[in-house]
Amino acid sequence: MNLFQRFSFTALNLPTSAAGMPMFIFILPFYADDLGLGLSLVGIIFFFGRFTDILTDPVMGVLIDKFPSKWGKHKLWVFLSAPVFMLATYLIFLPTTDQPTSLYFFGALFLLYSAFTLSSITQLSWSSFLAPDYDDRTKLLTLRELMALLGMFSVILIPAIVEINDPSLKAKVNAIGLFVLLIIPLITINALRHVPDSTESSSSEKLTNPFKAFKSLFSNEMLNKIVFAAVLIAFCMSLNGALYLIWMEVVIELPQYSSRLMLAYYVVSVLGLSIWRYLGIKTSKHFAAGISCIYAIIILSMGFIGYWFVKDFADLPKLYAVGSFIVLFGFAFSGPLPLINAIVADVSDKLNLERGENISGTVFSYLTTFTKVGFALAAVLPYLVLEIFWGFDISIGTENSSSSKMAIFYIYTFVPIISYSIAAYLLFSHSLSREEHAKIKADLIN
Repeated sequence: MNLFQRFSFTALNLPTSAAGMPMFIFILPFYADDLGLGLSLVGIIFFFGRFTDILTDPVMGVLIDKFPSKWGKHKLWVFLSAPVFMLATYLIFLPTTDQPTSLYFFGALFLLYSAFTLSSITQLSWSSFLAPDYDDRTKLLTLRELMALLGMFSVILIPAIVEINDPSLKAKVNAIGLFVLLIIPLITINALRHVPDSTESSSSEKLTNPFKAFKSLFSNEMLNKIVFAAVLIAFCMSLNGALYLIWMEVVIELPQYSSRLMLAYYVVSVLGLSIWRYLGIKTSKHFAAGISCIYAIIILSMGFIGYWFVKDFADLPKLYAVGSFIVLFGFAFSGPLPLINAIVADVSDKLNLERGENISGTVFSYLTTFTKVGFALAAVLPYLVLEIFWGFDISIGTENSSSSKMAIFYIYTFVPIISYSIAAYLLFSHSLSREEHAKIKADLIN
């Protein structure tokens, strides 16, 4: 592929991240507070919305592997995702009522995550064809992550601009929705026109039960270690995102700076991506991903210690201190997941050699299915825990009890530290090297 084709392919991840990232940071508080559904109910709806979406991933993986279209193995599925994606974006970000029901929110979420499934699993499977080599795969999937970060950057920049004239959460959510609706068709059409696709014919084998296809992967220790690491990391990232606005308001007590600090967070994550990408090429993907987890643990620990020194500062010095923490933490954000995607592509090649069949779609749907469990749990667990055990009420902000405020602080800090620690161990123990993968690719060609 030339450079334009690489950008065209990886840009498919931009609208997905632009719509996905605000779910935790803006959409959940918007529906919980502004639209009156309540914190626990929104968390439960979000969990079940993601859980039902999880059930579609195995089906999608098998469909990609068994039913390539005349346009290629992947393009049809990307094309079909666009209209579903646009409808869901409209319903969620520009709600048709000021008092949406639980069913309305659940249905819109299901549509959105079904579109994500159609697009994201297809993109990851497609990447195995577009970048067959160990380091080229790292480069392509970290470029894809860069596009995700640009999408996140855009939807953080939009609220930061909007809040100058209208600080309401509704104005921010509406503006993000309009941006996503504009870019979905433009980016999708460009990729379908310019990116090459696999022309392999449909499999002659009978369509298998997708859940039985998953069962065959349960015993693969190498794959499962990486998938479990991905679940833990997804849980960490999502938990921090789900609690961020609440943490800024009731713990840090600087809610007026939340969007701008978040913008800084995603700016430095772009710089961090280049660091983890370079380290992955110079050493190995699993080592670089593990180091990024260790880095996150160090920064979270520094943030925990630093809080006790700055919590009683005036707003300006506290802002400098918290801003420094957020900037440093931002370097960790873009590290592990794109490298894990590249690792899973390598494991998929190993399975291809062992089984004599390309099942990249199934393997990536296996990864995304369990990763979504991490995302879903991060939405429901902290909200339920805070309301049930500490009586936290999102509507009264800083008037909540000091114990509930400290609960937010401890959950925000120590749950990710524990999860990142386990993920780092799993990544460091991965055994598929660059040299072994080169031999696998040579055997596949022969």
